[in-house]
Amino acid sequence: MGCCCSGEANAPETQLPPPAWGQPIKVYIKKQGMFRSDYNVLNESAEGEKWMLIDAVGGMFDDGYNYFLKHRASGQVDADGKAQSTVLGAVNIKGEHDAFSFKVSGGRKDVDLAPFYDIWDHDIDWGMTFDKVLWAVWTYSKRAILYSDYEMTTQIGWLDITGSGTWYEREEIRIVHDTDANGNTQVRHEKHRVTNCKTQGFRYKFNVFNTPMVITYQKEPGKRFWSNPTLTYTAANAFAPDIPLFVTSGDGENFCTVETFVNSDPVSTILAAYAIVCKLDPREFGSHAGKKCEKHIHLGMPPGFSNFVGMDERTFEQRFTYSAPVPAAFASQVASFVPQGQPMVPFGIATSDVQLDMGYTQNAPAGQPMGQPVAVAQPVGLPFGQPMGAHPPAQEQQPLC
Repeated sequence: MGCCCSGEANAPETQLPPPAWGQPIKVYIKKQGMFRSDYNVLNESAEGEKWMLIDAVGGMFDDGYNYFLKHRASGQVDADGKAQSTVLGAVNIKGEHDAFSFKVSGGRKDVDLAPFYDIWDHDIDWGMTFDKVLWAVWTYSKRAILYSDYEMTTQIGWLDITGSGTWYEREEIRIVHDTDANGNTQVRHEKHRVTNCKTQGFRYKFNVFNTPMVITYQKEPGKRFWSNPTLTYTAANAFAPDIPLFVTSGDGENFCTVETFVNSDPVSTILAAYAIVCKLDPREFGSHAGKKCEKHIHLGMPPGFSNFVGMDERTFEQRFTYSAPVPAAFASQVASFVPQGQPMVPFGIATSDVQLDMGYTQNAPAGQPMGQPVAVAQPVGLPFGQPMGAHPPAQEQQPLC
């Protein structure tokens, strides 16, 4: 409901039936208002009928919310005659499975005695300047878990969005002895702080119904990936990229359009597309990364210092691995796939050294253009959502956009 905390809400009544497996649909997902966290799901377009509701549920101190996709048939009530909705699926983006690591690349401390011009008294005052600077590299993984039920006990997929970048922080403290026209001296403290968090690389990993997917994107001509107001994403089967799962585009916060195709599950598709476009888009991801840097990286840390917080990639994928048959739509492609070896992309893993150097990513191109799918990395242990030893083919790394 609200933007600080959000409780349960009911979907609007509709004559439209809930979406069914394999039935292609087009929906327009629109935020209910500036200070609201819920989204209406409209049929076909922005002018379409209200069909479903994405209900955000969480507290003001949570890192994120649980989101429930709800549908309410005309006249649907509970045993007490109160309005009741059917929960079609849910996605957990509360942050409890996220990971953050960093390494301090350098820094300095300076102390200086210098004169300062006083713009108020138009004279020169003397003071001390304490200057601290730090720069670091970081890797941040934001995860979402998809479920088919309200209790979130039946998992149907997961989404991992990992980015890497740089952090710069500078703090200057001045202690100035100010003498006024009457010869009175007083001491004043001035503090100036500057931070800069830049995302340099981006990677998506998506698995639904025990099938790995690749996600590609298109941006508006002349726009940059990190600041582009509208991005279009396409998800397809990693074993058969010609079998699309969905196409979605949006502005990163207020709306997105989703089109699903034959042999896909509309419920998991809507939730995953919403998470990618509205909650984990590059700009919002960068904002979350900046908060992590503010929390965990501090001035005074020595060069070479590193730390890891959260759930590493291997543990995450092994924990959310589940035994389930591959959907019939993808079974033939999985069965005929020829395994090819591929090293694991070292994102979000606690090691003695941070995974990347300043300004570079390793095997993790930022959201590839259409037709150049991002390689789906697999853990060292049991591969997730594949036959033993099967890996999607690695793609040549492309330069950042």
